[in-house]
Amino acid sequence: MKRLSACAALFLLAASTPSIAQNATATARLGPGQSVTVTAAKATGDSASLEIALPKGAQRVEGIGAQFLSMKFGGRDSTLIITDLNGDGIDEIVVRGSVPPTASAIIVYKWDPQRGEYVPVEFTNDQDEEKPFLFADANSPVIVDKGTIEVRIDRVDQSGRTASFVERYKWNGEGFRFNSDN
Repeated sequence: MKRLSACAALFLLAASTPSIAQNATATARLGPGQSVTVTAAKATGDSASLEIALPKGAQRVEGIGAQFLSMKFGGRDSTLIITDLNGDGIDEIVVRGSVPPTASAIIVYKWDPQRGEYVPVEFTNDQDEEKPFLFADANSPVIVDKGTIEVRIDRVDQSGRTASFVERYKWNGEGFRFNSDN
């Protein structure tokens, strides 16, 4: 009975412990002489969100995931990547949010000058399906490099053997497209 009470107490403690708050801030270039501040925030009890301080006012993007997950960029781990992925002199915003229980969504936001805000770009998979995000296992390493996003995937077959491969998505001018040229 004592063991059961101790287990129940541990479960209740874990369930009542608030999740950790996350924050990251960076500056994104909108063009010559223009920049905005981008804040990736996850307050305790809330989902991950972005706030972009635009010239016309704040743009808030909610529901990115339960929390931010890191990606590799320039050899470093980061939860908020600001970089010019398409070479137009304007920075894109890259984030990765966890999608419980075991997945994540990678989202890239591109500046839309007509709308005056950042909008998600499309990812086209190997089946020619378009989505405004790229799904990946939450434990899969993600690498962001100029114009390319790579996700390492491990699969275990029925015999217990593990196969590893990389899914590579390259910038195509409007979004990211699966590249079978691995």
